[in-house]
Amino acid sequence: MKKVLILLLMYCGTVHAAGKTDILKVFEHFTLTNAAAGKCIKPEKSELTSFLANYQMVTVLTLQEIQKRNSVISQKQTQEILKAGSAKATEAVHSVIAKEGCESPKIQDLIKRFHVQAKWKP
Repeated sequence: MKKVLILLLMYCGTVHAAGKTDILKVFEHFTLTNAAAGKCIKPEKSELTSFLANYQMVTVLTLQEIQKRNSVISQKQTQEILKAGSAKATEAVHSVIAKEGCESPKIQDLIKRFHVQAKWKP
């Protein structure tokens, strides 16, 4: 089962059509941004609410896309895949913060992205 999940995650990370935005990549960006913002800034309530609404929408679309790309896995397995990927991405960001601090250029880029993603009107 683990092999299948790893292969599926690798498969899901590819873009199917040139020039097409991959919702899985968008989800990854939101997850990384969320991890950095959660540790390093205290946004206004309205900005946080807007970001979280956008993140939720991207999450739902990502779950649907994973299911569409591989319909043989259950909804629960799909959620587990997304949860595992999110945990790994969050851990990576937290590791950078632990080593380099919130002032790291990588983290500052994610914080800038947070503000953009909060304003995003899909």
